[in-house]
Amino acid sequence: MLELNLKVPAKKLTGIVIILLIGGGIISFFEVVKMAYAHHKSASLKTLSSGLWGDIVTTDIMIDLPDEFVVLPSGPESNSWFFADYTWGMTLELLKSLQLSDEALHTLITDTPRKQELEGIRIMPTDQQILDLSPETRSILYPVLTGMSANADKKDVVCFKEEVLNQQLKDSGLSQKSIALLKRLLYRNPGSPLLIFSDWDVALRQIPNEAEKRLFMKTLSRKPSLLAEIRITPETNITQLASYWGIGGRRKDVEPFLSSLQRSKNGLDLSLVFLLPSFARNRLYTYPFPTVDGKVKPQDCFWTAFNTFNLTPDDQMSDMDYIGKKLEQDYYEIYEPQQLGDIILLSIGKKKVIHAATFIAADIVFTKNGQDFTQPWLLMHMQDMLDTYEARYPSSPLKTLYFRKRSI
Repeated sequence: MLELNLKVPAKKLTGIVIILLIGGGIISFFEVVKMAYAHHKSASLKTLSSGLWGDIVTTDIMIDLPDEFVVLPSGPESNSWFFADYTWGMTLELLKSLQLSDEALHTLITDTPRKQELEGIRIMPTDQQILDLSPETRSILYPVLTGMSANADKKDVVCFKEEVLNQQLKDSGLSQKSIALLKRLLYRNPGSPLLIFSDWDVALRQIPNEAEKRLFMKTLSRKPSLLAEIRITPETNITQLASYWGIGGRRKDVEPFLSSLQRSKNGLDLSLVFLLPSFARNRLYTYPFPTVDGKVKPQDCFWTAFNTFNLTPDDQMSDMDYIGKKLEQDYYEIYEPQQLGDIILLSIGKKKVIHAATFIAADIVFTKNGQDFTQPWLLMHMQDMLDTYEARYPSSPLKTLYFRKRSI
């Protein structure tokens, strides 16, 4: 047997083989294009671990905020840091820990307006003082501020994976000056893998052009999500898939559909959307309409998670007392989510529940990150969801609780 030992890189060797095949008339140029596309597609997809849900293939995507939803904030023209339950002595100790230059610390202590209020200390820094803060200073100061409810509106944080943000900015159309401004204001909470931005008002006041301001808002409002597909092949166990995805009385519809797809000669990838309960299927990747009269109940993460299997949404599912009663009556706690529709609750402190999501399969959850109309319904990797809420609540350990509905 003739044995060849070619020390050629894999990509180069592939190119040589394709050239030889074309030259020999074995494959056409069109087939080469198809091979290149297939390689690109396979490289951009991630197959999750197999389970009762089958083999899931995901693609990361970004969902843009609709143009008509891009609203510039109309907040006060001044900045405010409120330190709840702090004395001036406690505030002074915190300011001294911020790794500021002697000049910056002196200015903040002696020249910056402040108020002694009944509930704590309020400091009013200038835009320039905020712009001059280092990422290290922000990572010490901002977790303190975001942990206090009085600063919630002023410290509405947006979290980014660094690699996702770079791609987001590359395709945004923002000017280099605006990109530099954003990067100047980014920081990380201790132990968090995410980059965080929260100085909306300060940033927007530095941008003179309204069109650029709107583009800045829209770019930072993009939400990362997933496209997910179930891989169906002639070898796929359709009975197993139907048992998993047909839960909640839907098997009679799911199993015939999956069986028909399996008869496809080469198999196919089916969008996971087709297998979700109608509540989730009708809302995924969409935004709710804003309301003027305020009569519509908030469509937040809790409303979303606890309505997943409801044909008609129960609007009381945004009332935490009502949810508490429903949990006790209709659900039981489980060790970990393993079934479509399991509820994931995130809590901090003394049982303060801050978020809810619906388990879909593998590490994928269905959720909505807030009641605002600028928040779409999404699929997320569970770890990305956990990282996001750990970044939003850095001063309190995050605890996960899992529940399953008795009737499904």
